[in-house]
Amino acid sequence: MAPYNPYFYPNQYGQTMAQQPQQQMSQVPINNTLILVRSEDEARNYPVGLGTSVTFKNEREPYIYSKTMGFSQLDRPVFEKYKLVKEETAEQEIGTAEATISALRGEIEKLWDEITSLKKKKEIDDESV
Repeated sequence: MAPYNPYFYPNQYGQTMAQQPQQQMSQVPINNTLILVRSEDEARNYPVGLGTSVTFKNEREPYIYSKTMGFSQLDRPVFEKYKLVKEETAEQEIGTAEATISALRGEIEKLWDEITSLKKKKEIDDESV
Protein backbone atom coordinates (compact mmCIF):
# COMPACT_ATOMS: atom_id res chain seq x y z
CA MET A 1 0.00 0.00 0.00
CA ALA A 2 1.26 3.44 -0.89
CA PRO A 3 2.02 5.78 1.97
CA TYR A 4 -0.33 8.69 2.55
CA ASN A 5 1.13 12.05 1.55
CA PRO A 6 -0.80 15.02 3.00
CA TYR A 7 1.08 17.49 0.75
CA PHE A 8 0.16 15.81 -2.53
CA TYR A 9 -2.25 17.85 -4.63
CA PRO A 10 -3.41 16.43 -7.95
CA ASN A 11 -2.62 18.64 -10.93
CA GLN A 12 -6.03 20.06 -11.82
CA TYR A 13 -4.56 22.76 -14.03
CA GLY A 14 -2.41 20.62 -16.30
CA GLN A 15 -3.98 22.15 -19.41
CA THR A 16 -2.87 25.42 -20.86
CA MET A 17 -5.36 28.27 -21.08
CA ALA A 18 -5.52 27.92 -24.87
CA GLN A 19 -6.79 24.34 -24.57
CA GLN A 20 -9.54 25.04 -22.04
CA PRO A 21 -11.99 26.94 -24.30
CA GLN A 22 -11.72 24.24 -26.94
CA GLN A 23 -12.56 21.58 -24.39
CA GLN A 24 -15.52 23.57 -23.10
CA MET A 25 -16.85 24.15 -26.60
CA SER A 26 -16.67 20.47 -27.46
CA GLN A 27 -18.94 19.65 -24.49
CA VAL A 28 -21.81 21.70 -25.97
CA PRO A 29 -23.75 19.67 -28.56
CA ILE A 30 -24.17 21.67 -31.75
CA ASN A 31 -26.52 20.29 -34.38
CA ASN A 32 -26.58 22.46 -37.48
CA THR A 33 -27.25 19.85 -40.15
CA LEU A 34 -30.27 19.36 -42.35
CA ILE A 35 -32.04 16.04 -42.14
CA LEU A 36 -33.41 14.90 -45.51
CA VAL A 37 -37.01 13.67 -45.43
CA ARG A 38 -39.35 12.49 -48.17
CA SER A 39 -42.52 14.18 -46.93
CA GLU A 40 -43.90 16.59 -44.39
CA ASP A 41 -45.43 13.71 -42.44
CA GLU A 42 -42.02 12.12 -42.00
CA ALA A 43 -40.69 15.39 -40.56
CA ARG A 44 -43.70 15.75 -38.25
CA ASN A 45 -43.25 12.18 -36.92
CA TYR A 46 -39.48 12.51 -36.42
CA PRO A 47 -38.62 12.25 -32.69
CA VAL A 48 -37.03 15.36 -31.18
CA GLY A 49 -35.40 15.45 -27.75
CA LEU A 50 -36.34 17.86 -24.99
CA GLY A 51 -34.97 21.37 -25.48
CA THR A 52 -33.75 20.76 -29.03
CA SER A 53 -34.60 21.95 -32.50
CA VAL A 54 -34.19 19.96 -35.71
CA THR A 55 -34.25 21.27 -39.28
CA PHE A 56 -35.47 19.12 -42.18
CA LYS A 57 -35.26 19.50 -45.97
CA ASN A 58 -37.87 17.87 -48.17
CA GLU A 59 -36.22 15.88 -50.98
CA ARG A 60 -39.20 16.09 -53.32
CA GLU A 61 -40.57 19.60 -52.77
CA PRO A 62 -38.95 23.01 -52.13
CA TYR A 63 -39.73 23.09 -48.39
CA ILE A 64 -37.73 23.36 -45.18
CA TYR A 65 -39.29 22.27 -41.87
CA SER A 66 -38.28 23.11 -38.32
CA LYS A 67 -39.41 21.10 -35.31
CA THR A 68 -38.67 22.43 -31.82
CA MET A 69 -39.39 20.72 -28.53
CA GLY A 70 -39.56 22.62 -25.25
CA PHE A 71 -37.83 21.62 -22.02
CA SER A 72 -40.95 20.09 -20.47
CA GLN A 73 -42.37 16.72 -21.43
CA LEU A 74 -45.82 18.30 -21.38
CA ASP A 75 -44.94 20.81 -24.11
CA ARG A 76 -46.13 20.13 -27.62
CA PRO A 77 -43.49 20.38 -30.35
CA VAL A 78 -43.62 23.51 -32.52
CA PHE A 79 -43.58 22.65 -36.23
CA GLU A 80 -42.83 25.37 -38.80
CA LYS A 81 -42.87 25.11 -42.59
CA TYR A 82 -40.85 27.34 -44.94
CA LYS A 83 -40.98 27.45 -48.74
CA LEU A 84 -37.73 27.86 -50.65
CA VAL A 85 -37.88 30.53 -53.35
CA LYS A 86 -35.02 31.24 -55.74
CA GLU A 87 -34.05 34.89 -55.93
CA GLU A 88 -32.31 36.34 -58.94
CA THR A 89 -29.34 38.59 -58.42
CA ALA A 90 -29.21 42.08 -59.94
CA GLU A 91 -26.86 40.85 -62.70
CA GLN A 92 -29.29 38.13 -63.72
CA GLU A 93 -32.18 40.61 -63.73
CA ILE A 94 -30.22 43.00 -65.97
CA GLY A 95 -29.41 40.18 -68.40
CA THR A 96 -33.06 39.11 -68.46
CA ALA A 97 -34.21 42.70 -69.02
CA GLU A 98 -31.76 43.19 -71.92
CA ALA A 99 -32.92 39.97 -73.55
CA THR A 100 -36.54 41.08 -73.21
CA ILE A 101 -35.80 44.50 -74.71
CA SER A 102 -33.97 43.01 -77.69
CA ALA A 103 -36.87 40.58 -78.28
CA LEU A 104 -39.35 43.46 -78.15
CA ARG A 105 -37.26 45.48 -80.63
CA GLY A 106 -37.36 42.55 -83.05
CA GLU A 107 -41.15 42.34 -82.71
CA ILE A 108 -41.50 46.10 -83.24
CA GLU A 109 -39.38 45.95 -86.41
CA LYS A 110 -41.58 43.14 -87.76
CA LEU A 111 -44.70 45.22 -87.04
CA TRP A 112 -43.25 48.28 -88.82
CA ASP A 113 -42.33 46.15 -91.84
CA GLU A 114 -45.88 44.83 -91.96
CA ILE A 115 -47.33 48.35 -91.62
CA THR A 116 -45.18 49.67 -94.49
CA SER A 117 -46.14 46.71 -96.69
CA LEU A 118 -49.83 47.35 -95.93
CA LYS A 119 -49.39 51.06 -96.80
CA LYS A 120 -47.76 50.15 -100.12
CA LYS A 121 -50.53 47.66 -100.86
CA LYS A 122 -53.16 50.33 -100.09
CA GLU A 123 -51.39 52.84 -102.37
CA ILE A 124 -51.36 50.28 -105.19
CA ASP A 125 -55.05 49.54 -104.64
CA ASP A 126 -55.87 53.27 -104.60
CA GLU A 127 -54.00 53.84 -107.88
CA SER A 128 -55.79 50.98 -109.60
CA VAL A 129 -59.23 52.36 -108.75
